[in-house]
Amino acid sequence: MAGNAACWRGGFSFTTCCAAGGNPECFDSIYTYEVCCLDTKNVNALPQDCRTNEDVASSPRKAQCRGTFGVTKDDWDHFFLAHQLSQALGTSYKGWPDLMALWQKVNVSSASLEAAEEDCAFGVVALLLQSLPSIEKLHGSLTALRGYRLAYRILGGAAGSEDCRWNDMVNHALFGHLDLLMGTEQRFHFCPEGAPKIYVYDKEMKTDSFLSCARTGFWASEVYLDRFFRQSKCRTHDPEKAELFFVPAYLTCWELQFSNPLARQQRLRDAAAAAAGLPFLRRREGLDHVMLFGASAWQLPGWRELFGRSVLLAVESEPIESDGIPEHETHCWHCKDCFQPWKDLVVPPLTPLPAERSLLAKSKPMLERKFLMAWHGQHAESTNPQVRRAYVITNETVRTSLIQELSHLSDVSLGSPVSDYAGIMGNAKFCLCPKGASSYTSRVFEALFAGCVPVILSDHVRLPFDGLVNWTDFSIAWPMEYADLSLYNYLKGLWDFERPKVLAMQAKAQELRCWFDYFALEQDPKDCSPYLAVLLALRAKVAHLPRPRRVPVLRNKEEHRCVCAWWSWVFEVKIDKGSPNRLK
Repeated sequence: MAGNAACWRGGFSFTTCCAAGGNPECFDSIYTYEVCCLDTKNVNALPQDCRTNEDVASSPRKAQCRGTFGVTKDDWDHFFLAHQLSQALGTSYKGWPDLMALWQKVNVSSASLEAAEEDCAFGVVALLLQSLPSIEKLHGSLTALRGYRLAYRILGGAAGSEDCRWNDMVNHALFGHLDLLMGTEQRFHFCPEGAPKIYVYDKEMKTDSFLSCARTGFWASEVYLDRFFRQSKCRTHDPEKAELFFVPAYLTCWELQFSNPLARQQRLRDAAAAAAGLPFLRRREGLDHVMLFGASAWQLPGWRELFGRSVLLAVESEPIESDGIPEHETHCWHCKDCFQPWKDLVVPPLTPLPAERSLLAKSKPMLERKFLMAWHGQHAESTNPQVRRAYVITNETVRTSLIQELSHLSDVSLGSPVSDYAGIMGNAKFCLCPKGASSYTSRVFEALFAGCVPVILSDHVRLPFDGLVNWTDFSIAWPMEYADLSLYNYLKGLWDFERPKVLAMQAKAQELRCWFDYFALEQDPKDCSPYLAVLLALRAKVAHLPRPRRVPVLRNKEEHRCVCAWWSWVFEVKIDKGSPNRLK
């Protein structure tokens, strides 16, 4: 085979990838055109199986992965190598096998599954856990739960047989969040002293697809806060004992599920109808209800009428609104009065577990970092027309300004998305966090995990948990108008002449980032986590909420007449026949 034979797996070939100067869809920072198409000798430059033939021969049978009548040795080799590469390149690695197709080969019959368990137990476990969101989407949450239990039964049966493939090649971050979502991670089952008792609506909002919805990236805070409230010891199943009622709604996930805009709008209207029928919403005029909006737009139709008096949790305090349906809007703006600080709370977007672990792992000591500043992301000059349009219609210019004004400098790394994003962030002293289509930016929280000082370029952003942390201690707010050489000169001056201040800011960021870590990788969640921060904020809001009158629930016309008669007697109301709505 022409080229480097070690490159041609998972559907890639010399013919597909190397003709006419190379197909860019084939290559990344490891599998490059030069390595795969021009260099036929440097096989050692590419990731290899961690085991030798001797290691395989001496391994327990359950870890050998020699292949069965259903799944071949090449299937498992490709699967483990893809896991290894995903740790280096991120989960966007282009060479992933078709996981569901591989799972169907494993699970085509009970005999096939049993044979695969005996041949490659850890491959079966990793494949099954990684496939659970797709299984849930196709077959429902109960089937996914059975798959989760099966995976841990197989894992328990293979205990003591773990090898370097399971320990080193498998990217455990791809399914390490499942224990939290499934409720088996006991660390998250807590309730701080004095926190309110919370009733969680269960079936009304149809939030069964929590595994597949958790794959929506930083929007998935909608899922994680819901699953936490369900598992927390603050939860009560008795509405009479509840101080707050949480309304779970995976609005962003539901919106992304439908490519057809009419189908998408219908799903959101269905969600609004379900919310309108919540049994306890009118009991206290909605003041004791909590609703979460996890994206730039508060998508729920009629949310003002339904939850305008409720406690709103939101990642964006100035949500995007438009004058038309999303595919045809002619004008967008930021709502300035949607968020009410006296009752509402900004929460952080979620940094996905693979990204968080990668950012932490690639964070270099500050004095060893190469770049003064870094940022990579989408922008208004993207080659993707949908991405470009999203930034153009919201008049986002700061990102393109950074690229145009500063990307030519030798000690900065700025531009479009890159494969080794975590490595670049972890090699920068300052990480730029420009606004996106809306004012909030997930880059702030990625910067905290990368160990660089966040430089926030978003003039109207409201940052989360500002009652718990002082953002000026560990971040820099810079005017968007000056996203030019003046920013570079300021940061360079800080590093050259006020280095102790910069190092103190970085240390403070490392100390406080646990408040924005949904997975509690560094601290116990009951001591420091976004879940604790939300509960503490809700405790304070419950203490200061006004006590609304209870609206009487009228069950029949006789009761209605009695209430009217009682009010007429108390106030001696006389009805003016000429104007029935006026009181004399």
